[in-house]
Amino acid sequence: MIEWRADLPRWQQVANIVRRRIESGEYPAGRMLTERALAEEFGVAYTTIRKATKWLREQGHIYTRPYLGSFVGPEPTDDDESSPANGSGEA
Repeated sequence: MIEWRADLPRWQQVANIVRRRIESGEYPAGRMLTERALAEEFGVAYTTIRKATKWLREQGHIYTRPYLGSFVGPEPTDDDESSPANGSGEA
């Protein structure tokens, strides 16, 4: 159970926890983060999660793909997406 601090908004506390998990490797690069799962885990509203993920995205900890979701790591470049290692490029 999370003990919420009164001196920080909940979205910032959620963002800090997720950031620490990313930095420690608990949330590895490429892992999908869903709003539903985060809201359930932290027991907060979707608006709280949206504020947290917005901040994480602005800080470069996650990136979002329309219709797919949010993922851990910096946003891939066009070169990354078309590389053979990702299975989408040609060898």
